Amino acid sequence: MGFLITILSLGFVIFIHELGHLWAAKRAGVGVLEFSIGMGPRLCGKKVGETDYSLRIFPFGGFVKLAGMDETDADVPDHLNYYKKSVPARLLTISAGSLMNIFLGFVIFLVMYIGLGVPVQTSIVSGVVPASPAARAGLISGDKIVRFETMKVDSEHVSDMVRVIHQSAGKSLNFEFIRNGTLSSVLIQPEILKAESKEALIGIIFKQEVKHYGVFQGILLSIQATGNRIWGVFHSISYLIHGKAGLKEMSGPIGIVQFAAFGLHQGVVYFLNIMAMISISLGVFNLFPFPVLDGGHMVFLFLEAIIGKPINKKWEARVNAAGIVILVSLMVIILINDVVHWQDRMHLFKRLFP
Repeated sequence: MGFLITILSLGFVIFIHELGHLWAAKRAGVGVLEFSIGMGPRLCGKKVGETDYSLRIFPFGGFVKLAGMDETDADVPDHLNYYKKSVPARLLTISAGSLMNIFLGFVIFLVMYIGLGVPVQTSIVSGVVPASPAARAGLISGDKIVRFETMKVDSEHVSDMVRVIHQSAGKSLNFEFIRNGTLSSVLIQPEILKAESKEALIGIIFKQEVKHYGVFQGILLSIQATGNRIWGVFHSISYLIHGKAGLKEMSGPIGIVQFAAFGLHQGVVYFLNIMAMISISLGVFNLFPFPVLDGGHMVFLFLEAIIGKPINKKWEARVNAAGIVILVSLMVIILINDVVHWQDRMHLFKRLFP
């Protein structure tokens, strides 16, 4: 059921993308020959004006067919033809899908912060790893850490404390905590608990609580979360370029479904957070200046605006064809990677989402 809900949710994210193209095309006066919900064989539909609204058998995504973009389109009147519209009108039509995905991510974050509430890490210990530095020092579940070295610790500063711990392998750090109303202190030396890890740990798990925010603060936090996700896409690309991340870390549709489905087991908020990240990532990725993607079409529009005339359609078609070959090849590699590492990721997600 988790995988099914995830697949339908991903389909909704893609549907919102295409809905953005539809809305912008209608606003710009570009004809939409077909707007499809789902993919595959057609189930039913109804034509309204020049647009054929259809429902297809596979409830995953959809597509928009703009008048004039396909060379096989015949008898498309100039007032509906995509290529007869101004550059700004076509830019709006092409970019709207990605912008809608980014906006959807923002809305999801807004629902989380204002409506559902988000899990916030407290400074209360909910679990201690056996034989860890914290366990040897005597910390137990229920202890509330109130001071770390010279730092006062509360829910807003737990992450700062954790960051220092990660960088303090072998150093004696002072923790002050309250147990049964009594203030105590203890020295703990963080250790590298896993050979493949570079971060030192003391072996404690903090309790989480759900926190709701007001409208104004929720909007600000949603904007911040959206911006962080946008930056995260470029950060991930940078990791790939500089070799800090390899093929094993890349995920295609299969890996995304795995991750989101296991996140659903943790609760609605975790799942919505993942879907917001996916929606924003899809929007940003589609704006990349690569052939076939929305960003690739926008590059041709910018060039047209600079030189004052449309780019030769034959050259545009050749560039897009090359882009399709590259994207399909990359997708095949990623899909194979998802299948090969299916079990590894299953074990990883079970550790992350027990």
